[in-house]
Amino acid sequence: MTLFEYISIATSLILSFSLARTLTNIAPIFATEHRYWVHSAWVLGLLVSHANLFWQIWLYQGVEVWTLVEFLLLLMGPIMLLIGASLLVPVGAVPDYRIYFESKRVPFYSVLIVLHVQPIPLAYLLFDMPIIHPLLLSQLIFVSAAVVGLVGRKRSIDMVLVCFWVLGVIGGMIANNDHEATRALIMESLPG
Repeated sequence: MTLFEYISIATSLILSFSLARTLTNIAPIFATEHRYWVHSAWVLGLLVSHANLFWQIWLYQGVEVWTLVEFLLLLMGPIMLLIGASLLVPVGAVPDYRIYFESKRVPFYSVLIVLHVQPIPLAYLLFDMPIIHPLLLSQLIFVSAAVVGLVGRKRSIDMVLVCFWVLGVIGGMIANNDHEATRALIMESLPG
């Protein structure tokens, strides 16, 4: 087994646990008359993000040397999805999902910030990619949006952000559909 295979097993285990926990407890979110579409959309977005993150991890296949710091940075993505899912998908039904979401919004947006900051130092360490790079621009946009959600206390902000985030995740999946093309883009854009 290669080092990448060991690393991908660790990330896959966390992603699998997070996905299983989410899917096991998701039914009450959609089955109740007290559901809140913003909350439901965030949960669906997290489900899509699990697949997206699993797909993105394959980009690191060619990396032959890993440090403990790089490995821990890589694990932060699946861990943040697990924490986000744990925040938004309670065990059992909730009387009002709007109130529930609003009570979890600050820690949830904090998780989103970490989730989208994490690839920046990882790309720098593994690919020597500059911190400010066009390929990392989307991460900075998502971080900025999550900061707006963190400090903004309006439902309208939550509504706009969930639409933006879900569309962005789906767009990212479409853009990163071909690993070889994405890897070639990364390699050709690096200095030297």
